[in-house]
Amino acid sequence: MMAIVWFLLIITVLVVVHEFGHYLAAVSMKTRVEEFAIGFGPALFKLKGRHTQFRFNVFPLGGYVRLAGEDNGNESYDPSDNGLFINKKPWQKLVIALSGPVFSILLGYIVIGFSGMVYGFNEVVIEKVIPGSPADEAGLLSGDIIKKVNFGYAFDRSILSLNIAEGKKVDMQVVSSGKIKELSVVPSYTEQVDTIVLDYFEYEGNLEELSNKELLKINGSDKVDEVFPRLEAGDPIILEFEGGTFLRGKLSSYSAEKERYTIGVYFAVFSNIINVNQGKFQKGDKIIAIDDFEINGGTDFLESITKLSLSSGQFYLQTEANRTTKYFSPFLGNDIFIKILRDGNEVIINIEKSEFMQLLSSVNAIAQGYGKWRPKGAEVIGVSIQWANSLLKAMLQSIGQLFTGKADTNDLMGPVGIANIIGQAAQAGIESILSLIALITLNLGIFNLLPLPALDGGRIVFSLYEMISRRKVNPKVEAIVHFIGFALLMVLMVYVTFNDITRFMK
Repeated sequence: MMAIVWFLLIITVLVVVHEFGHYLAAVSMKTRVEEFAIGFGPALFKLKGRHTQFRFNVFPLGGYVRLAGEDNGNESYDPSDNGLFINKKPWQKLVIALSGPVFSILLGYIVIGFSGMVYGFNEVVIEKVIPGSPADEAGLLSGDIIKKVNFGYAFDRSILSLNIAEGKKVDMQVVSSGKIKELSVVPSYTEQVDTIVLDYFEYEGNLEELSNKELLKINGSDKVDEVFPRLEAGDPIILEFEGGTFLRGKLSSYSAEKERYTIGVYFAVFSNIINVNQGKFQKGDKIIAIDDFEINGGTDFLESITKLSLSSGQFYLQTEANRTTKYFSPFLGNDIFIKILRDGNEVIINIEKSEFMQLLSSVNAIAQGYGKWRPKGAEVIGVSIQWANSLLKAMLQSIGQLFTGKADTNDLMGPVGIANIIGQAAQAGIESILSLIALITLNLGIFNLLPLPALDGGRIVFSLYEMISRRKVNPKVEAIVHFIGFALLMVLMVYVTFNDITRFMK
């Protein structure tokens, strides 16, 4: 219930801010605003302004403004009425259409700045450096904190990832053992990484022999990269490795991480420290082993969670360039033995796997693997602007990948998915909510700038056409184009909502 309340509140506020941008621009251009509505459906109550009726509707989900003459095809208005949107100059229409997205984006900047002042920014901490990697050769060490990347602040690990993805030399300012050092890293190209989970697996030989073995064939075919994507869950699978050894079973799941540039580091995301008092655990307990699986940090702990999530008879296998890099079977039995450090002493806790997994699913159960840093004085403004700029850049790249086919439309998220994420953020606290608000409102602004019919970007395109050609677009033609665009957007909304529900039910 609280997730729904937060969802309605956040979406309504963000949409109203967006529409308020349109409203202010329209009023400044002396365009008559007939309605400014908060929510949809029947009106709870109305307030009559000088030229605008303000509605507060039953369903608190977003809002809208209705400009006189905006629909372009309505013939009930006086054609000579200068207060109509349709009669405004092209540059005025452009400003009115642009103001909504601008207000959404400005709100994102403001929220990020406020969050930075109150809570600070996440440190980018290196937990593990892969031996022989570009990061290792450049001198990066475990525990190093990356402060700047290519002379810009590194307040999120995605900033470093974006720079690495370009494949060019990356200059860094790093805090290492309390001292600041400057270094450069040249990313290397990493081959595709495949992750396979098998059901009912059988293996001829010793599992230890799988280490760094080349995968030669799948179901008798040596075209490994072509066969994997065609397989579905439940399909029989036979993996043949060099040396004549075989791994048999049924495919449970398969995923692929495409070729990319990397520097060979693991970022500190979660630690291996319990963050709450719950059940047999106390806040501050440091997990150092589960059964015989040693845990030396957050990366090992995340791997142990993957191992815990495997069912009996399953097998996890990861390959890079068709060569095994990681593999393990599930913990045996329903009970596990967790070795922890508590007040400097080793303690063994016997617990059911399901009970431990339930603990891990609670909000903030595990401490984060990084700290916070707070810019001094006016520096917070510059850092906040850079953070928002980087988010906008990432969004534009994601949108570009959708249109070029490099990203899957299944990754799009609709109202159900957003509501689910908002619910999780609400449990995590106000800081998470603020971060999510900034992300959603920036997305709202960027999405509406797309040059598509029915969006603000579509109206901007028509305005630019009129400015350049000095010819007025036929109002009925424009109305038809926007109607078709709206219908297509509704189809897209149904599609992403279906995907959201499908993901939620898994």
